[in-house]
Order: sequence, then C-alpha cells, then structure tokens
Amino acid sequence: MQRMQLLLAVALLSLPAGTTRLAAQAGAPSGTLTVQQVENRFRNMNEIHILKCDWNGDGLIEPKEFPCVQGIYNTMYLSR
Repeated sequence: MQRMQLLLAVALLSLPAGTTRLAAQAGAPSGTLTVQQVENRFRNMNEIHILKCDWNGDGLIEPKEFPCVQGIYNTMYLSR
C-alpha cells in the first residue's frame, strides 16, 4: 500500500501546474471555475476579491458563488 501511495505522489508532483486543480474540479458542480479562470474572465480583478466569494473555501467558484464575483467586479472595477 505504501508503494502505491508513493507512486501516486510522484505522479501528481510530475504533472504540470494546474492539473491537480482540474482534477479536484472534476467532482465539482457543472460550471465551476478556478480562481485563474475567473481572473481570465474578469481582467484586472484581484484574487482576494474573488476569494471573498468562495463561501465554502474550496478555492473554486461554483455557479452559486458567481453572482458575488460579478457584483464585486461591477461595483469595484467597472465604476472606476
């Protein structure tokens, strides 16, 4: 069993950055975005503002959290 865990750890560490986040997202609801995907969609939006909307703290923005992100973006970034 320890050998299998070691092989899995080595395999995960050898993956390109971001791949493990996509794997974690596989069990998330449809339409879930990573923080990086949200940053790409809302240019110049600070990560800390995005994470304020991550109510369950999983590092992913689910569809139910998306209106919060949109609201912060509209208020803090479009009104400048």
